[in-house]
Amino acid sequence: MEPISIQRHQMKMLSYFLGAMRDGCFIRNVKNSTYRIRIYQKNKKWIEELAKISEDLFGKKPLITLDKRDNVWSLMINSRHIYEAITRMSNYPGTQSKWNTPEVVLDAPLEIQKEYVKGFFDSEGGVPHVECGNVEPKNIRIHFTQSNRECLEGLKQIISDFGIKTGNICGPYFKKGYTNPVYRLKIHGIREVAKFFDNIGSLHPEKSMRLSLIRKGIQVEA
Repeated sequence: MEPISIQRHQMKMLSYFLGAMRDGCFIRNVKNSTYRIRIYQKNKKWIEELAKISEDLFGKKPLITLDKRDNVWSLMINSRHIYEAITRMSNYPGTQSKWNTPEVVLDAPLEIQKEYVKGFFDSEGGVPHVECGNVEPKNIRIHFTQSNRECLEGLKQIISDFGIKTGNICGPYFKKGYTNPVYRLKIHGIREVAKFFDNIGSLHPEKSMRLSLIRKGIQVEA
């Protein structure tokens, strides 16, 4: 089978998909001939958007199912061909904790790097639920969490290249019941978060809505 090749016009989609995979699972069992990529998310519309991107990139429609145990949606791709293509293009070393920013992203123009940050945020980023009306302006921030500190360093540099100020990478933190640490990168303040919305944005319906509300808050103040 011919190796999967990504056309120039698809590089933004690939960059976004690799960012989204920061919350994905790479599953390989050679004995059972299992080669699987899986992403879980509560928001079905975002999973459907990611499925369209995946199908455009790799020519195979992912399976979308509801995982009733945790009440989340699952996007699953079963294909050795696609599995090997993604792990090769992403420089995936076999574990998330050692997975640095992919070279294909680091070597790309800023407009393509932006899509990686966007996908990363949509899968692993957090933003306050400002739609509830109980978030103080001083507490407005967004954050990215990962078990790999180096990939957050790469993310910090790309975000800074857009003129957006970030905090230092914090951690390690230890989640209850877990032995491996996680690290966190934050963007503090309404205006910096608004810059993130203006320059990078989001395809995630809920996160995009919250960023938009934060942006509108600045317009009201002005």
